[in-house]
Amino acid sequence: MATLADVAARPSSRTGEAALRGAAILLVAASWVSAGLFGAFILAFYGGTAAGGAAGRWNETLPNLHSANLAATLAIGAHFVTGGTLLLLGPVQLVAAIRNRVPALHRWLGRLYVLSAALAGTGGLVFIATRGTIGGPAMDIGFGIYGALMVLCAGLAYAHARARRIERHRAWAIRLFALAIGSWLYRMDYGFWFLAFGKAGHTPDFRGGFDLAMDFAFYLPNLAIAELFLRARRTGTAPALRYAAAALLLGASAFILLATWFFATRMWFPGMAAGWQALSG
Repeated sequence: MATLADVAARPSSRTGEAALRGAAILLVAASWVSAGLFGAFILAFYGGTAAGGAAGRWNETLPNLHSANLAATLAIGAHFVTGGTLLLLGPVQLVAAIRNRVPALHRWLGRLYVLSAALAGTGGLVFIATRGTIGGPAMDIGFGIYGALMVLCAGLAYAHARARRIERHRAWAIRLFALAIGSWLYRMDYGFWFLAFGKAGHTPDFRGGFDLAMDFAFYLPNLAIAELFLRARRTGTAPALRYAAAALLLGASAFILLATWFFATRMWFPGMAAGWQALSG
């Protein structure tokens, strides 16, 4: 029989759960729009310039991406193509209505998503092993851990889905999504840092103080937020934790929407146009 304390706690608990759910939906929607635009930019710019014989323009976005090293170029090219696929498909996989109403579509897109994540992670690792990053050992380690975590999360999400351990599968899929948006957030973080502080902490060889922090900061905070969300949505979680998680998700949504407007108008749309021009010209 429920106690008075239990009865009194239920409205707050339900309100906290609704707040968390609403904040999560908003974040997924904001991420879908922004990541979709960034994914389209990746496919259009990198794919278009490569197909048009102008792959050397990759170095306009990050120095030393394209070189005469065929293995490294193929690896980073695979990383970009599959990374763009991840950004386009990720938010779709998080929509409960699709999972519940069209489970076959969710499963097949999930297989493609997991395969893309494994290839993106492996491509990045091969690039690091054969060429190395511009930032040297620190960036090699940070980005190497990122690639390894992508492969790990993809494998565990698939393994739990195959074994019908649905809750564990969803947890690892959420962690995988948090990692997949890392490449997108990496560029956003740099853009906002430059706007706020100029080139302080950044050097051309990506070995300044801010650069060293960003070797890890583009994915570890994402994982921390994912873990907080996973714990907050568990049954019996204190309402205060749910409200805190909801506030954090709302703040992330606001940041994403503002950053999307800035980068879409100044970089992504012009980059898409450049890719299409290279492909058609």
